[in-house]
Amino acid sequence: MNTYELAGHGITTGWNARVDDVNGENFYKMRPIEVAAQAANVTEFRAIMLDPAFEPTGARVHHFANVGRLAGDVHAEARYARLVPELTFYEQRFAQVA
Repeated sequence: MNTYELAGHGITTGWNARVDDVNGENFYKMRPIEVAAQAANVTEFRAIMLDPAFEPTGARVHHFANVGRLAGDVHAEARYARLVPELTFYEQRFAQVA
């Protein structure tokens, strides 16, 4: 089980590839890529996506990105806008498993 999770609007507990399982779920049944998508944390999203062990099958990145976008805080849209290029790259990279 991962301890990587949301810590607030647009905030995570911090991705640590040395201790967090890139494909494991946290207490809330979210995979790391989903946590990063909901927080719209571009740096962590990209690091998780590019990890050689990452398995995209079943990941709900668009769902969680939209949950974060609709969270209601004043910066949600701006964070989402910064994540959009990474979501596009994700789609292109994993089109065969989407």
